[in-house]
Amino acid sequence: MSQISRREFLKGSLASAASLAMAGVGLGALSTSASAEGIYTPGTYSASAVGMGNVTVTATFDESSIVDVVLDVSEETPAIGQAAAEELTAQVLAAQSAEIDGVSGASLTTNAVKLALANCIAQAKGETVVSGSAKPQVESDGSAYVLPDITAEDINASAVILEPITDFAEEIDVDIVVCGAGAAGVPAAVHAAELGAKVAVLQKEPIAVSQGNCSSAIVKSGSTEGGLKKWINFATAVNAWRPNRKLLEAYIERSEEAIRFVCERGGITEETEWKNEKSGVSKYQDTSMVFTGRAWDGTQSYDFGEDKVEVFAPWFGPKPNNYGSLVSSILSDAQERLDNLQVHFSTPVVQLVKDADGAIVGCVGQRQDGSFVKFNAKAVILATGAYENNATMVRRFCPDIENFDKKVYHRTGDGNILAIEAGGAMEPVAHSHVMHDFDAGLMWDEHAFLDLNMAGERFVSEEVDMAYISNVLRWQPGFVGENMDHDHAETGSKGWYCQIYDNDYMSYADAGVPDFVMARYLKEEDPSLHVSVFPELIDTFRADTIEELAEKLGLPVDKTVESFNRYNELCEKGEDEDFGKDPKYLHKFVTAPFWGIRRHIRCSSITAGVLSDEYGRVTTEKGEVIKGLYAAGNLGGQFYGAPDYPFFHPGLSLGHAVTFGYIAGEHAAQNL
Repeated sequence: MSQISRREFLKGSLASAASLAMAGVGLGALSTSASAEGIYTPGTYSASAVGMGNVTVTATFDESSIVDVVLDVSEETPAIGQAAAEELTAQVLAAQSAEIDGVSGASLTTNAVKLALANCIAQAKGETVVSGSAKPQVESDGSAYVLPDITAEDINASAVILEPITDFAEEIDVDIVVCGAGAAGVPAAVHAAELGAKVAVLQKEPIAVSQGNCSSAIVKSGSTEGGLKKWINFATAVNAWRPNRKLLEAYIERSEEAIRFVCERGGITEETEWKNEKSGVSKYQDTSMVFTGRAWDGTQSYDFGEDKVEVFAPWFGPKPNNYGSLVSSILSDAQERLDNLQVHFSTPVVQLVKDADGAIVGCVGQRQDGSFVKFNAKAVILATGAYENNATMVRRFCPDIENFDKKVYHRTGDGNILAIEAGGAMEPVAHSHVMHDFDAGLMWDEHAFLDLNMAGERFVSEEVDMAYISNVLRWQPGFVGENMDHDHAETGSKGWYCQIYDNDYMSYADAGVPDFVMARYLKEEDPSLHVSVFPELIDTFRADTIEELAEKLGLPVDKTVESFNRYNELCEKGEDEDFGKDPKYLHKFVTAPFWGIRRHIRCSSITAGVLSDEYGRVTTEKGEVIKGLYAAGNLGGQFYGAPDYPFFHPGLSLGHAVTFGYIAGEHAAQNL
């Protein structure tokens, strides 16, 4: 029951993408209605397909009908895919076919059920079921690694197939293949196609996927030359002085052009009043700012003096729309207007094609029916995301997040492994990771709150920003709750804690908000109030007593009351004798109702990957360019370098992904 933040609720423009996905896997041919008598061989048949995770359908037939259906959706999101199972089952039994309406908001699970059921129907009819055999498992030869830094377990957990593929259902000739339809892949593909290249996009999921809401760019015209140099110094310092300076310089030079490109192609500009009526996506918030004077990121500061750097940082949404909604609409629109752009959903890249000199001249995608498609190309851009969902890679390259839940799904290191197999190398430093929770409740870095672990104990000075608190939570008790990924469903995960405050928060919180806005995040309120949020992720409660609040939050009541009273005692003294918090943040909680946010810190992304240059070209460890191969987004590096993704600059993660996707697409198209 894995969790992925934001992706499940892609609406509006995603409908066309999902439709294309189903057409791409030939579902219509398998979805014949079972209205005639005597068309089935009675029995029970099973088949699986990929939704958020693996979805298995077990259908029982008599001679003329489907008499029972059992859905195994244990790897789907509890509040979405798992919650849709009963309705999906009812729809199947009523329709007697795979042609069901599905459940709104659970499109990935719905599509998987449709495909798996169509396979069951084909089996019951005695038709040939086109499905690939199990992926060949890589056997270890006894050495530690099958590839440099990559084990057999890594490869087996990914979509990558090392054994040479020679049997193809189809061969397609294009100029560029972009692997991944997300924040990096979509700008790469659309920009390259607009420059005249014939482009194919391979996407692992049945829709375009990205998460987050804020991206950003540096506005050179609003910045001083000295400020831009100081921004590089600040960005380098908060990343432990490890970034490749050329990548930071490329971001400065090209980010505004790239973000403006996304705004324009998404129909969200000043001329449209920053809203696309068709997709429903708007620039609903703006955190554009100027670095000048002393800047601070929660770990260290930097003095820009009188120099300045202007940052354009739009937020796209509002939730449940997000960046995935934006890039989906961009890709859908581009398909309609560009004859030289083709998209293959539910088709992960599984292998690269090389010539005799080791240059990349194409790749192989695998359809959901198991067949392989060979794409002959002059360049391949890998934009498949990182490796958060590949357990052995996480344990080796980013162990900090191993015991934390992941907000994403299907990020199994496919692009990393393919690049390394082609001669690339992983970043040889700590891999940065984004750890936060902006969905359980509205406020997050207000230091005047009381933080309790899930044992009801205060565990930290609340001056630690939420972006970095995962480092403290590593030593706190785990917890089993809603919206956990299936890896931790039974054992529990790290990353849980509760923020406690009282009804006077408007008088002391750093950024208090009105009650009606706070109500959007109240789990027990009327669902109609849950506006501009992800309803299944909210986890905010209020109660007339601290005892009642503890029960709602799942905290031990006695210990919570003890911690609460101790904190109020320290507030009365005006001195934090336990953790040394600045006295200006000590406010006694006395006014009911009392509030609590059950925070769930998870990994949004690993912002590290394989070595690449300022054009997005994958390089060897020695810096040699691998001809024809690019890496963009979280797959390409080394843009960061510190263990924690730095929150000194709003929207930098998505801004980086969009920018280097744009750069890679342009460079590949101009060097065919």
